[in-house]
Amino acid sequence: MGKIKKAFQSAQVKLYPDPSLSANITPFGHQYPWQHYTRWNDVQLTARLPQTFPVGDLQKELAAVLANQQFQDQFGHYHFGGWNAVALNSVDGNPLDQDDPFDEEFQKTEVLKHAPLMEEIIDSLPGEKRRVRLMRLEPGRRIFWHKDFWHSYDYRLLRLHIPIMTNDKVAFQISHQDCPWQPGEFWYGDFTFPHRLQNGGDADRVHLVIDVINNDELRAMLPGKLQEQYELRTQARQRSEKLLRYYEMAFATNQRLKARKEARLKVKENAKQP
Repeated sequence: MGKIKKAFQSAQVKLYPDPSLSANITPFGHQYPWQHYTRWNDVQLTARLPQTFPVGDLQKELAAVLANQQFQDQFGHYHFGGWNAVALNSVDGNPLDQDDPFDEEFQKTEVLKHAPLMEEIIDSLPGEKRRVRLMRLEPGRRIFWHKDFWHSYDYRLLRLHIPIMTNDKVAFQISHQDCPWQPGEFWYGDFTFPHRLQNGGDADRVHLVIDVINNDELRAMLPGKLQEQYELRTQARQRSEKLLRYYEMAFATNQRLKARKEARLKVKENAKQP
Protein backbone atom coordinates (compact mmCIF):
# COMPACT_ATOMS: atom_id res chain seq x y z
CA MET A 1 0.00 0.00 0.00
CA GLY A 2 2.84 2.37 0.83
CA LYS A 3 4.44 1.86 -2.60
CA ILE A 4 1.14 2.53 -4.38
CA LYS A 5 0.59 5.73 -2.40
CA LYS A 6 4.14 6.90 -3.12
CA ALA A 7 3.74 6.20 -6.84
CA PHE A 8 0.42 8.07 -6.89
CA GLN A 9 1.96 11.09 -5.18
CA SER A 10 4.88 11.06 -7.59
CA ALA A 11 2.44 11.06 -10.53
CA GLN A 12 0.53 13.96 -8.98
CA VAL A 13 3.67 16.06 -8.70
CA LYS A 14 4.49 15.48 -12.37
CA LEU A 15 1.01 15.80 -13.84
CA TYR A 16 -0.63 18.55 -11.81
CA PRO A 17 1.28 21.83 -11.38
CA ASP A 18 0.42 23.31 -8.00
CA PRO A 19 -0.66 26.95 -8.54
CA SER A 20 0.37 27.95 -5.01
CA LEU A 21 3.99 27.04 -5.87
CA SER A 22 4.14 29.28 -8.94
CA ALA A 23 7.39 31.16 -9.43
CA ASN A 24 5.34 34.37 -9.74
CA ILE A 25 5.48 35.63 -6.18
CA THR A 26 2.90 38.42 -6.61
CA PRO A 27 0.07 39.16 -6.63
CA PHE A 28 -2.05 36.86 -4.50
CA GLY A 29 -5.27 35.65 -6.07
CA HIS A 30 -8.69 34.88 -4.61
CA GLN A 31 -9.70 31.78 -6.53
CA TYR A 32 -9.10 28.95 -4.05
CA PRO A 33 -12.27 27.11 -3.04
CA TRP A 34 -12.12 27.99 0.67
CA GLN A 35 -11.72 31.64 -0.30
CA HIS A 36 -14.90 31.49 -2.35
CA TYR A 37 -16.76 29.84 0.52
CA THR A 38 -15.78 32.33 3.26
CA ARG A 39 -16.30 35.31 0.93
CA TRP A 40 -19.78 34.16 -0.20
CA ASN A 41 -20.78 33.73 3.44
CA ASP A 42 -19.21 37.05 4.54
CA VAL A 43 -17.22 35.40 7.33
CA GLN A 44 -15.22 37.93 9.38
CA LEU A 45 -11.76 36.52 10.07
CA THR A 46 -9.82 39.59 11.20
CA ALA A 47 -10.42 42.63 13.39
CA ARG A 48 -8.37 45.71 14.17
CA LEU A 49 -8.04 46.62 17.83
CA PRO A 50 -8.21 50.30 18.85
CA GLN A 51 -4.64 50.68 20.10
CA THR A 52 -1.75 51.91 17.96
CA PHE A 53 1.93 51.90 18.92
CA PRO A 54 4.92 54.13 18.04
CA VAL A 55 6.59 52.55 15.01
CA GLY A 56 9.98 54.21 15.47
CA ASP A 57 10.31 52.95 19.04
CA LEU A 58 9.28 49.42 18.06
CA GLN A 59 11.80 49.36 15.22
CA LYS A 60 14.59 50.60 17.52
CA GLU A 61 13.80 47.82 19.97
CA LEU A 62 13.77 45.28 17.13
CA ALA A 63 17.26 46.44 16.11
CA ALA A 64 18.45 46.09 19.72
CA VAL A 65 17.04 42.56 19.88
CA LEU A 66 18.72 41.59 16.60
CA ALA A 67 22.04 42.90 17.87
CA ASN A 68 21.87 40.47 20.80
CA GLN A 69 19.81 37.47 19.72
CA GLN A 70 19.65 35.28 16.62
CA PHE A 71 16.37 34.25 15.04
CA GLN A 72 15.59 30.53 15.05
CA ASP A 73 14.13 28.69 12.05
CA GLN A 74 10.47 27.69 12.28
CA PHE A 75 9.37 24.11 11.76
CA GLY A 76 6.46 23.11 9.56
CA HIS A 77 5.68 21.53 6.20
CA TYR A 78 4.16 24.76 4.87
CA HIS A 79 7.35 26.66 4.01
CA PHE A 80 10.87 25.94 2.84
CA GLY A 81 13.02 28.49 4.64
CA GLY A 82 13.28 32.14 5.56
CA TRP A 83 10.59 31.90 8.28
CA ASN A 84 12.09 32.39 11.74
CA ALA A 85 11.45 33.82 15.19
CA VAL A 86 12.85 34.80 18.57
CA ALA A 87 10.83 34.16 21.74
CA LEU A 88 9.93 36.94 24.17
CA ASN A 89 7.76 34.64 26.29
CA SER A 90 8.39 30.91 26.32
CA VAL A 91 8.61 27.73 28.36
CA ASP A 92 11.17 28.32 31.14
CA GLY A 93 12.03 31.71 29.61
CA ASN A 94 14.23 30.15 26.93
CA PRO A 95 14.53 32.56 23.94
CA LEU A 96 15.40 29.61 21.67
CA ASP A 97 12.31 27.58 22.60
CA GLN A 98 9.55 27.78 19.98
CA ASP A 99 7.36 25.00 21.40
CA ASP A 100 3.79 25.52 22.62
CA PRO A 101 3.02 22.63 25.00
CA PHE A 102 -0.46 22.59 26.43
CA ASP A 103 0.41 22.08 30.09
CA GLU A 104 3.67 24.00 30.62
CA GLU A 105 4.13 27.39 32.26
CA PHE A 106 5.48 30.27 30.21
CA GLN A 107 7.66 33.14 31.36
CA LYS A 108 9.45 36.16 29.94
CA THR A 109 12.81 35.70 28.24
CA GLU A 110 15.91 37.80 28.76
CA VAL A 111 15.41 39.29 25.30
CA LEU A 112 12.80 41.66 26.73
CA LYS A 113 15.51 43.66 28.51
CA HIS A 114 16.22 45.11 25.04
CA ALA A 115 12.54 45.83 24.38
CA PRO A 116 10.81 47.69 27.24
CA LEU A 117 7.97 48.99 25.06
CA MET A 118 7.20 45.49 23.80
CA GLU A 119 7.21 44.26 27.39
CA GLU A 120 4.81 47.05 28.37
CA ILE A 121 2.45 46.09 25.52
CA ILE A 122 2.54 42.42 26.51
CA ASP A 123 1.90 43.23 30.18
CA SER A 124 -1.02 45.53 29.31
CA LEU A 125 -3.06 42.69 27.79
CA PRO A 126 -5.48 40.94 30.16
CA GLY A 127 -5.07 37.22 30.62
CA GLU A 128 -2.32 34.63 30.63
CA LYS A 129 0.27 35.06 27.90
CA ARG A 130 1.60 31.97 26.16
CA ARG A 131 4.04 32.13 23.26
CA VAL A 132 5.12 35.66 22.40
CA ARG A 133 7.52 35.99 19.49
CA LEU A 134 9.10 38.34 17.02
CA MET A 135 8.41 36.55 13.73
CA ARG A 136 10.31 37.32 10.54
CA LEU A 137 9.74 36.39 6.91
CA GLU A 138 12.81 37.14 4.85
CA PRO A 139 12.67 38.77 1.39
CA GLY A 140 11.60 36.52 -1.47
CA ARG A 141 10.15 33.87 0.86
CA ARG A 142 6.68 32.35 1.16
CA ILE A 143 4.52 30.52 3.67
CA PHE A 144 2.03 28.32 1.84
CA TRP A 145 -1.60 27.57 2.65
CA HIS A 146 -1.99 25.93 6.05
CA LYS A 147 -4.16 26.20 9.17
CA ASP A 148 -3.54 26.29 12.91
CA PHE A 149 -5.63 24.48 15.52
CA TRP A 150 -6.35 26.70 18.53
CA HIS A 151 -5.75 30.33 17.53
CA SER A 152 -9.29 31.66 17.25
CA TYR A 153 -11.92 33.73 19.03
CA ASP A 154 -13.82 30.44 19.29
CA TYR A 155 -11.06 28.39 20.93
CA ARG A 156 -8.42 28.43 23.61
CA LEU A 157 -6.01 31.04 22.28
CA LEU A 158 -6.32 34.46 20.72
CA ARG A 159 -3.44 35.40 18.41
CA LEU A 160 -2.68 39.11 18.15
CA HIS A 161 -0.29 40.80 15.71
CA ILE A 162 1.57 44.11 15.81
CA PRO A 163 3.46 44.70 12.54
CA ILE A 164 6.88 46.29 13.06
CA MET A 165 8.43 46.08 9.60
CA THR A 166 6.68 45.45 6.29
CA ASN A 167 6.66 46.65 2.68
CA ASP A 168 4.15 47.14 -0.12
CA LYS A 169 5.12 43.82 -1.72
CA VAL A 170 4.13 41.76 1.31
CA ALA A 171 0.93 39.78 0.69
CA PHE A 172 -0.91 38.15 3.58
CA GLN A 173 -4.28 36.40 3.42
CA ILE A 174 -6.54 34.64 5.90
CA SER A 175 -8.82 32.77 3.49
CA HIS A 176 -10.49 35.47 1.35
CA GLN A 177 -9.45 38.41 3.51
CA ASP A 178 -6.38 40.37 2.43
CA CYS A 179 -4.42 41.63 5.44
CA PRO A 180 -2.38 44.70 4.47
CA TRP A 181 -1.57 45.35 8.13
CA GLN A 182 0.69 48.34 8.72
CA PRO A 183 3.45 48.99 11.31
CA GLY A 184 2.13 50.07 14.69
CA GLU A 185 -1.38 48.71 14.13
CA PHE A 186 -2.90 46.06 16.41
CA TRP A 187 -4.75 43.12 14.82
CA TYR A 188 -6.58 39.91 15.63
CA GLY A 189 -6.76 37.10 13.07
CA ASP A 190 -8.49 33.71 13.06
CA PHE A 191 -5.66 31.36 12.11
CA THR A 192 -7.79 28.22 12.28
CA PHE A 193 -8.75 29.11 8.70
CA PRO A 194 -6.36 28.57 5.78
CA HIS A 195 -3.83 31.39 5.58
CA ARG A 196 -0.66 32.21 3.65
CA LEU A 197 2.02 34.87 3.42
CA GLN A 198 4.70 36.00 1.01
CA ASN A 199 7.34 38.70 1.01
CA GLY A 200 8.01 39.92 -2.50
CA GLY A 201 10.00 42.93 -1.30
CA ASP A 202 13.69 43.42 -0.56
CA ALA A 203 13.38 43.91 3.23
CA ASP A 204 12.29 41.72 6.14
CA ARG A 205 8.69 41.49 7.26
CA VAL A 206 8.59 41.33 11.11
CA HIS A 207 5.58 41.14 13.44
CA LEU A 208 5.25 40.97 17.21
CA VAL A 209 2.93 37.95 17.64
CA ILE A 210 1.21 37.46 20.99
CA ASP A 211 -0.76 34.35 22.01
CA VAL A 212 -3.10 34.95 24.96
CA ILE A 213 -5.45 32.57 26.73
CA ASN A 214 -8.96 33.54 25.61
CA ASN A 215 -10.91 35.57 28.18
CA ASP A 216 -13.90 37.90 28.46
CA GLU A 217 -11.83 41.09 28.73
CA LEU A 218 -10.02 40.36 25.48
CA ARG A 219 -13.21 39.39 23.67
CA ALA A 220 -14.77 42.69 24.79
CA MET A 221 -12.04 44.51 22.86
CA LEU A 222 -13.16 42.85 19.61
CA PRO A 223 -16.21 43.54 17.41
CA GLY A 224 -19.54 42.02 18.42
CA LYS A 225 -19.87 40.54 14.93
CA LEU A 226 -17.35 37.89 15.91
CA GLN A 227 -19.70 36.64 18.63
CA GLU A 228 -22.72 36.84 16.31
CA GLN A 229 -20.98 34.73 13.64
CA TYR A 230 -20.00 31.83 15.89
CA GLU A 231 -22.26 29.25 14.20
CA LEU A 232 -21.49 30.53 10.72
CA ARG A 233 -17.76 30.46 11.42
CA THR A 234 -17.92 26.95 12.85
CA GLN A 235 -19.53 25.63 9.68
CA ALA A 236 -17.20 27.64 7.45
CA ARG A 237 -14.17 26.34 9.34
CA GLN A 238 -15.23 22.73 8.81
CA ARG A 239 -15.85 23.31 5.10
CA SER A 240 -12.59 25.19 4.64
CA GLU A 241 -10.62 22.44 6.35
CA LYS A 242 -12.13 19.81 4.04
CA LEU A 243 -11.48 21.92 0.95
CA LEU A 244 -7.86 22.47 1.97
CA ARG A 245 -7.43 18.75 2.61
CA TYR A 246 -8.84 17.88 -0.82
CA TYR A 247 -6.53 20.46 -2.38
CA GLU A 248 -3.52 18.89 -0.68
CA MET A 249 -4.60 15.48 -1.94
CA ALA A 250 -5.01 16.73 -5.50
CA PHE A 251 -1.73 18.61 -5.74
CA ALA A 252 0.49 16.83 -3.19
CA THR A 253 1.76 20.21 -1.99
CA ASN A 254 3.25 18.78 1.21
CA GLN A 255 5.37 16.29 -0.72
CA ARG A 256 6.66 19.03 -3.01
CA LEU A 257 7.64 21.25 -0.10
CA LYS A 258 9.27 18.35 1.73
CA ALA A 259 11.35 17.60 -1.36
CA ARG A 260 12.41 21.23 -1.62
CA LYS A 261 13.47 21.27 2.03
CA GLU A 262 15.47 18.07 1.65
CA ALA A 263 17.23 19.45 -1.42
CA ARG A 264 18.05 22.69 0.39
CA LEU A 265 19.48 20.80 3.38
CA LYS A 266 21.67 18.69 1.09
CA VAL A 267 23.08 21.84 -0.50
CA LYS A 268 23.91 23.18 2.96
CA GLU A 269 25.55 19.92 4.03
CA ASN A 270 27.63 19.76 0.86
CA ALA A 271 28.77 23.35 1.37
CA LYS A 272 30.09 22.46 4.85
CA GLN A 273 32.21 19.57 3.56
CA PRO A 274 35.85 20.33 2.76
